[in-house]
Amino acid sequence: MELCFAADRMLGRLARMLRLLGYDTLYSPTFTPTQLQEIARQGDRIVLTRGDARKRFPSLPNVYSVKSEDPPEQFRDVVEHFCLDTRAGLWTRCTLCNALIEPVPRQRVEGALEPKILQLYQEFFRCTGCGHIYWRGSHVDRITRNLDRMLGPTGNE
Repeated sequence: MELCFAADRMLGRLARMLRLLGYDTLYSPTFTPTQLQEIARQGDRIVLTRGDARKRFPSLPNVYSVKSEDPPEQFRDVVEHFCLDTRAGLWTRCTLCNALIEPVPRQRVEGALEPKILQLYQEFFRCTGCGHIYWRGSHVDRITRNLDRMLGPTGNE
């Protein structure tokens, strides 16, 4: 079974990084502890928090409290703690809304992108939720290098 997460309001950057790896991670800066509890129960999700897990979520069995305030350290902590695969789901979820990303024909995005982007790239992807358009530009290599730097030797190949 694939791990799914719900992140509290203090972990927005961590949520985006987990989505980048393809992990279903619900996040909103407005989620209250009560809402997170309900989301976790209904969706069989692990709640990620910065606070004291036992105090904030005493009745939830699947809560993990990250110790660091630094998002890259939080990310490494969660990846290591849950033995997350850092490659299999890479680039499959929207980092903005958590929905899945799917390939989209070039002609369906032509009016939404700058002509230069359309000249440089042939392959495009669209979020099935918010409609954000993605392509494999130079930022992909930069993000991959940052992931490798953040995860060090723990990154799965």
